[in-house]
Amino acid sequence: MYSKDSYNYGRHGRKRRLKSIPVIITLLVVILILGGIYFLLFNEKNKYEDYNTYNETNKQYGTVQHYEKENDDFYISLYYPKLKEKNLNKIIKESYSTYLKSEKKKKDQKDILYLDYSCKKIYKQYVVVELDYKRINEDETKTKATKSIMTYDCKTNQLVALKDCLHGKYGDLLNTLGVNEYNKESTLIKVDKDSFTYYTDDTLKNKIVINYKEYKDYIKLANKNIPSNAPLGVKAPKLMKVDPKKKMVAITLDDGPHKTLTERAMNAFEKYNGRGTFFELGQNMNLYPDIVKSVYERGHEIASHTYQHAQLPKLDATALDEEIKKTQEACFKACGTEPTLVRPPYGAKNDTVKSAFYSYGLSMILWDGDTEDWRYSKVTNGAQIVCDNIIRDAKAKTGDGNIVLIHDIHENSVAGLEMALDQLSKEGYQFVTVSDLIKYKGHSEYK
Repeated sequence: MYSKDSYNYGRHGRKRRLKSIPVIITLLVVILILGGIYFLLFNEKNKYEDYNTYNETNKQYGTVQHYEKENDDFYISLYYPKLKEKNLNKIIKESYSTYLKSEKKKKDQKDILYLDYSCKKIYKQYVVVELDYKRINEDETKTKATKSIMTYDCKTNQLVALKDCLHGKYGDLLNTLGVNEYNKESTLIKVDKDSFTYYTDDTLKNKIVINYKEYKDYIKLANKNIPSNAPLGVKAPKLMKVDPKKKMVAITLDDGPHKTLTERAMNAFEKYNGRGTFFELGQNMNLYPDIVKSVYERGHEIASHTYQHAQLPKLDATALDEEIKKTQEACFKACGTEPTLVRPPYGAKNDTVKSAFYSYGLSMILWDGDTEDWRYSKVTNGAQIVCDNIIRDAKAKTGDGNIVLIHDIHENSVAGLEMALDQLSKEGYQFVTVSDLIKYKGHSEYK
């Protein structure tokens, strides 16, 4: 028999056990919920694990940076380099920012946007960056790949374009290598130790590889380790900062370089933070190569006025080619670059002349205003007349974006230039190169 106390104890114990059942059930439910949340979070984390890694073997230069973001539409994981070259960092940032902006417009479930890259430095001068973009759909059954490539020249602080790799009649070379159409401004360039690669379209599927040793006479890259005829020791040009909103005039100077007056003309432009365009004769470039180099390094534009000021339409094909070729060679020998603009002597031209210019990649530039400064080279008040004519021609038409012609071989012309620049600067003009004028004001090129 059980005592009364033992009976009461058993009854109360059962009650306590019955009361604890809901607590246990609640705890189990909480555990299941927490476990489910953990499972989902763990799975979600693992889902993107493959996109939180990068190839470690191809990052020979710079430090790896990672940008990660997730929202309802995308999971974004970008690996990109941080480099000493601040301008190149900006270019890379612009590349992936443009990519993201473009891809975000195309929403399709919750896609993954991923970027990996390779980076190396060649001969302590060229930084080669390859960007490998991928867009993967949510169930990872479809991938859209986009590639980008660029080479940055640490000497010039600019991307390397095709025109920076080759010189001379390189269009003929490209034709023999199977490239009939090319863009001299293209920066789809990969510089390597023995050759460079030019990608002929944005997909990077079509390309040509140009070996330095084999095509030495065409190679423009200036580095002691690269076979080339380019002179070493030429400094990067000190380019002016152009304000697109301000009035501009491009004052061009023909027939130099002159042993003293070209220097004086450069000083005049630079006094007002401006630059000029010098249409030089090849024979004078050979006489004064140091002046040619100085014009280039100080950020002025060197253009061709052919070799010895001949009437080009009167020349046969061989002589015409020599007038152009010898001028290009003289300039390259002096400063490692070639003119991209040409002004035919006397403005004389025909279709044959224009075709010859085109074969060298030259754009023909004439003028909006001719000061006829040569007429006043020996006149007492000639400098003032030239000054007045420069101001007149700068203000002609709309008064903004004119190309004015003078010569840097006459004392009165340069003296007139000095006075005109002083007056025009007070009226808000900036003095730019022809190429900058075309870039910012859309001045038509004479081709």
